Amino acid sequence: MNLPNQLTTGRLFITGLFVAVMSIPDKSLEAINLLDCRITIATILFLLASITDFLDGYIARKLNLVTDFGALMDPLVDKILTSSVFIILSKENVFPAWITITIIGREFLVTGLRLLASNQGSVLSADSLGKWKTTSQIIAATYFLIILGTKETALKKFEFINHPLIGNSLIFICITITIVSGASYLVRNIDLVKSG
Repeated sequence: MNLPNQLTTGRLFITGLFVAVMSIPDKSLEAINLLDCRITIATILFLLASITDFLDGYIARKLNLVTDFGALMDPLVDKILTSSVFIILSKENVFPAWITITIIGREFLVTGLRLLASNQGSVLSADSLGKWKTTSQIIAATYFLIILGTKETALKKFEFINHPLIGNSLIFICITITIVSGASYLVRNIDLVKSG
């Protein structure tokens, strides 16, 4: 397994850690003195996973290490990461649930198209609009994780960014690019749907 694919696999593992940290009950965290830094740790894990997303694609293209595994698994692991963070943010009541549902719905649509392509012996890799979609989602998720964590000592200093205009703008940009990229993907691959 080459380096980009190792980074993709690592991102999946880090996503699991992120979900685990955000799912530990408060009583357990209090017992091990981690209650004041749970979201800080989760935010660091999320950012680390996001960095591997940019690195694996860059390294694969730069060193000509693009593989079918990477073309298929990289966007799939991205979907697991972004779906996980938005589900948790909605559960914590800091991100609108309907937008999380829209984001996940778009991911199911694209994954369905990839499965159709795979059945026909081809691989659909991510396009530039998909990369913008992922970037906008990572920025929005990071912002709302920080807002969620401003009660913790490490993130308290970021309270000044907690403003409805910033949050609503990030939500608008994120959902617009998500919908447009999904629609674009469907239109470009409509032949797959017809033939399927």
